[in-house]
Amino acid sequence: YVATGKTSWVLIGLGLVLAGAVVATQVLSYVHGRFINWLFLFDPKQVDPDGAGYQPMQGLFGLAHGGLVGTGWGQGRPEVTPLAQSDYIITSLGEEIGLIGLFAILCLYMVFVSRGIRIGLAGQDDFGKLLATGLSFTIALQVFIMVGGVTRVIPLTGLTTPFLAAGGSSLVANWLIVALLLRISDAVRSQPRMVIG
Repeated sequence: YVATGKTSWVLIGLGLVLAGAVVATQVLSYVHGRFINWLFLFDPKQVDPDGAGYQPMQGLFGLAHGGLVGTGWGQGRPEVTPLAQSDYIITSLGEEIGLIGLFAILCLYMVFVSRGIRIGLAGQDDFGKLLATGLSFTIALQVFIMVGGVTRVIPLTGLTTPFLAAGGSSLVANWLIVALLLRISDAVRSQPRMVIG
């Protein structure tokens, strides 16, 4: 879409994602289990509250306990949720800094992604434009998948939240994205600007 500007590519991509999700749900048992957890989390006939449903339930209870302003830094109980330092870091932060704090974190992500897309739009070579836009979209997609997964907007996956979760290779990859965006930004700023007169 970024290269051509045709909306049909977006629609084709969304259709392929939807078809892939349907096929994966039917073929792969663990994907089917994640969809069952997503759709029927609070139904004890479908999801075992002490088994597969324990982590998402505890995460939601932690977010609810944080409320609007949170319990205070270091005053929450993230240890109640399994993998609170990696997969469920958003729920841990939501409990301690509340909805307002989570909104501030999401705003920082939004600023980061918008600046990356702006770098891409300002570029004069096609490769730099596509690379900057793609890298920015990668960060935005990771945030959407993780925040959407722990809040039950979409089924949960095993990604990490960029720059927050304790994942070594993920952290290195995200800092490489930052380095590439900074390099593209520097190249854009050093290029002479066209003057139309």
